[in-house]
Amino acid sequence: MLQDDFRVAIDIGTTKVCTIITRRRPDHRVEVAGIATVPCRGMSKGMVADSQAVTNAIEESAALAAADAGVNVDKVYVGLTGSHVESKNRWANVPRGDGMRAVTDLDISAAKKAAGAIDLADDRKLLHVIPRTYALDGLHGVRNPLGMHTGELHIESHVITGSISKITELHNAVSDAGVRVSSMVVEPIASADAVLTAGEREEGAVLIDVGGGTSDIAVYHDGAVVHTAVIPVGGYQFTNDLSIAFSVDFESAEELKIKHGTAAPELAGLKEEITLHPNTMEQPLTITKREVGQVLKERTSELFRMIMLKLEEPHLADIPTDRIVFTGGGAKLEGFLNIAKYIFQRKVRLASPRGLDGMPEGTNDPSYSAAVGIALWGMRNLPAENHVSQRTNTATSVGSNADEKARIGAFSVIRGWLPKREKEIAGA
Repeated sequence: MLQDDFRVAIDIGTTKVCTIITRRRPDHRVEVAGIATVPCRGMSKGMVADSQAVTNAIEESAALAAADAGVNVDKVYVGLTGSHVESKNRWANVPRGDGMRAVTDLDISAAKKAAGAIDLADDRKLLHVIPRTYALDGLHGVRNPLGMHTGELHIESHVITGSISKITELHNAVSDAGVRVSSMVVEPIASADAVLTAGEREEGAVLIDVGGGTSDIAVYHDGAVVHTAVIPVGGYQFTNDLSIAFSVDFESAEELKIKHGTAAPELAGLKEEITLHPNTMEQPLTITKREVGQVLKERTSELFRMIMLKLEEPHLADIPTDRIVFTGGGAKLEGFLNIAKYIFQRKVRLASPRGLDGMPEGTNDPSYSAAVGIALWGMRNLPAENHVSQRTNTATSVGSNADEKARIGAFSVIRGWLPKREKEIAGA
């Protein structure tokens, strides 16, 4: 087992933490070896708000996934999001000898190094440098210049950076759970890896992952990422609006969204009545599903307007983005796609994660796209390594304080929680 290619991915969301342990098979397909999801209340808009709560959720989720796979988790890929994440496209000249000669592997390595040689502000950290295209003696649009002859070589890359302090806070929360961070993967890139088809990447598409606290955006064209952005609005804000509008606690508002939520109030009957118990009233309050829908429709429309602003970038002016692919639990709200079609005037679809075999019942769902994408991105783009070790009878799966029997007992509860609460985590 130690010789197998195991990778561990953790998606730390506003409402849940999901750990997926993956294994590469001899046929190069990637399958699930273990998976576990637990509630989380320590994140806010993609950033750490309560480090201890986040650490506890990570530790529990990783331990349960390890119990499922029968391994110890040593290292992990971690998803990263939040409004501090920024991106830009840049050209870089590739240093090479004078004269016309063929592009070699050494030139490609030098190109990637040149792409990442950028000056950053003191509070910024380089997260990804993703090659997009090359230019050979002024000829643009070359995807793979290997073996082609040129005098000058330039590379265009998509560069993503983040706040050092925010990254450190998340890194520390993971480390405190007893596992090492192998790499951090920006979640818009990860989600796109899990849901976009090859045709969508080529022809042009906007990927929008509506999570619990953020909505992550990735724009693709000609097979490569063109733009990434994060909006600090997600399913949590939808629930919070209901909590404020009807003076109920957050848990009651979440239940209201799950059972009666719609972004298409015009389709709800006036006689579909709901009884609530507001905090500010002694008597019950009777409302209609249409009233609930009106609140959610306004928040949905506002989110789409914010997305449109994020897409009004000069470098996107000539990019064909007539297809929008939604994923994430927040995008499953009834009527959500209909409003998207009306506001964006483009083709839209709701996507579930693909490319990972053996997903258990209840997890092959849009709310798991980021977790699946983190695992796939690591498998496809990061150096080969093994994130797990062999279990012994006395070993614990994560950390030194975990009690194995208690965790395995808890694991059976969590595994039951997954499909049963599939709709409850719609905002995750």
